[in-house]
Amino acid sequence: MSYYHSSGHICGLYYNVPTNYFQPEKVYLPQVELQAHATILSTTSRTVLKQTFLNPSTKKAIREVRYTFPLYDGVSVVGFTCHVGDRTIVGEVKEKEKARAVFKDAVAKGQTAGLFEQLPDASDVFSTTVGNIPPGAKVVVEITYLGELKHDMEVDGIRFTIPTIICPRYGSYRTGLQSDPAAQEALGKGISITVDADMADGSLIQKIQSPTHPISMTMGTTSLAPDADPTMTKASACLTLGTAELHKDFIVQIVAKNTGVPKAVLETHPSIPNHKALMATLVPKFALPPEKPELVFICDRSGSMDGSNIKLAVQALKVFLKSLPVGVKFNICSFGFSHSFLWPKSVTYSQATLDEAVRHVESFNANLGGTEMLQPIKETIKRRYNDMPLDVMLLTDGEIWNQTELFSYLNGSVQESKVPIRVFTLGIGNGVSHALIEGVAKAGNGFSQTVGDGEKMDIKVVRMLKGALSPHINDYTLEVKYADASEDGQDSDFELVERVRDSLKVNLKIDDAGGKPTAKKPISLFDTSADPDHEEAAVPDETGEGRYAHLPSIAVPKIIQAPQNIPSLFAFNRTTVYLLLGPDAPNATPTSVMLRGTSAHGPLELEIPVRSLEQAGETIHQLAAKKAISELEQGRGWLPQAKDETNTSLKTKFEGRFDDMVEREAVRLGVQFQVGGKWCSFVAVESNKKEKENEKETEDWEFIEDEAKTNNSPPGSRLVREGDSGKPN
Repeated sequence: MSYYHSSGHICGLYYNVPTNYFQPEKVYLPQVELQAHATILSTTSRTVLKQTFLNPSTKKAIREVRYTFPLYDGVSVVGFTCHVGDRTIVGEVKEKEKARAVFKDAVAKGQTAGLFEQLPDASDVFSTTVGNIPPGAKVVVEITYLGELKHDMEVDGIRFTIPTIICPRYGSYRTGLQSDPAAQEALGKGISITVDADMADGSLIQKIQSPTHPISMTMGTTSLAPDADPTMTKASACLTLGTAELHKDFIVQIVAKNTGVPKAVLETHPSIPNHKALMATLVPKFALPPEKPELVFICDRSGSMDGSNIKLAVQALKVFLKSLPVGVKFNICSFGFSHSFLWPKSVTYSQATLDEAVRHVESFNANLGGTEMLQPIKETIKRRYNDMPLDVMLLTDGEIWNQTELFSYLNGSVQESKVPIRVFTLGIGNGVSHALIEGVAKAGNGFSQTVGDGEKMDIKVVRMLKGALSPHINDYTLEVKYADASEDGQDSDFELVERVRDSLKVNLKIDDAGGKPTAKKPISLFDTSADPDHEEAAVPDETGEGRYAHLPSIAVPKIIQAPQNIPSLFAFNRTTVYLLLGPDAPNATPTSVMLRGTSAHGPLELEIPVRSLEQAGETIHQLAAKKAISELEQGRGWLPQAKDETNTSLKTKFEGRFDDMVEREAVRLGVQFQVGGKWCSFVAVESNKKEKENEKETEDWEFIEDEAKTNNSPPGSRLVREGDSGKPN
């Protein structure tokens, strides 16, 4: 089979071929090698992914190729380098339109150039356009991306994943490759993935393992420093395959002591003066009585669930059902192309209703056709009891097309409902869409877990159920405590406490804020020197940050929190909150962060000490910036909640310009911290070769696309195209 991203995009390198149909055909180049090196620091990862592709024609160049990269698990791209033959280009984040202009200009001059941008129709796919690929050349795409690691409840450890969509099986390649010795040598290099774990002091690694692949392991050292003194906070795992295809997700589990303890880490930026970032990992453990909500299990029975997936879903459902406490209301919904409920309304849990539910689940087959997920979720919320909390458990392999509409609906329903709603997702199988299950859980104020073939699931399922039965608390806030520095530089006994929410009151320039205008010289209504036909000079920079010059100026908050609203917290599940501490934040050292909330049983609070990293770095800054940017892209974040000095919402005050103000803030964060997004792209232009030499070289090339235009098909035997079954001819 071929592995498809939920948005229809495959991770790979292709060029477009005109067809007789409306859409051009995508012709994929063979991936001949994949190398990945991941460094795990506590609960975050920095991965350098290097993929090598081959232009299979030794006679014809390719004018333009496109590389797509799915942002699985919410990872953020912070680096992009492309090697084309003997040329190397390095990406820099710019405002999207500015990046496109730079790229087009470079390609027109014959320079090797790359544009790495988020696709407008798929928020979780980045795409690189690279121009002028020489005949027979290798194209090496190197991407650096950051991610937060999920907590694996089954082993009570950290879970690192490289999914199949990063290196899928596209199908058979053109027959010319079979007889080309250079191509044969290239195709044989395969996959090499190394995962180095470097945990915090006190987090001794007990086990590093993979439930999906055979790996080699080293305890005590990492691959970057194999001769260093061994310490049990370090370990390394390596996977080597003789093929450049992954047939299932590659998963590494790391079990270490004290990973369930709340932590706060402070990082100082190496190049931005007086800028710090704080990462707080929240792991609540409090004893509050469980609630008795309404629980609805929504199970995917579409055709994609056929085989082992539907068996896993049935197994999980039976564990869920047999673990329910007496007194809850529950129901089961099946969906595919259509949907149906076991009962018209949720019923009280009893032995009789349990037996009926188990018999119903045991009859499940993957026979309901396509996957229509939005309607069953809408109907579940419509049928709910309005006097009790609703917790939804969604079981799916996650293959749908309308993700954005689903996320938007859940966001609105959760925020507008007078009685709390939460949605939890259990991803089923080895080809699950991580973007979907993560997105649904985030929009639904719950959390997600995945279960693959051969994985144990009982602990995951039971802990997810405990999360659904936990009290609904939605008013968490953070405070930062600082040690006040005395004149001699020593910390005094005085503590400064700053509430993060106080930073949302921002200052505006008086002209922009509608204050008293300054007196200006009158302009004559009849100026004899004025020429009505005179064309106004063009705005100097319609791309780049200059396009926002007409917007009101807003002071950046002293502290930016991401996510702006702390989601529900669950025992056995980590939640990470970031703080960007700008130059206007107190000039003192943060000593702790205080988490506060309220429940029906009384106030809640937790103080977490802050550990400062010895070396300056960018990882926490970039993770924080990406989280803040993602929220702005989704209509959330600090700006929609900001108010001016008169306590007026900026969103209300600048209604007609607010969307542009949000875009400007996302661009500011992306450019400052070099993080790509919806409104920021990486652009890379070759700088080590003269333009005239490039132009001379490209003038002599014949291009594959030109022959394809004539023949309406690629030259020679076929390359694999998007939509192929992936089966050999």
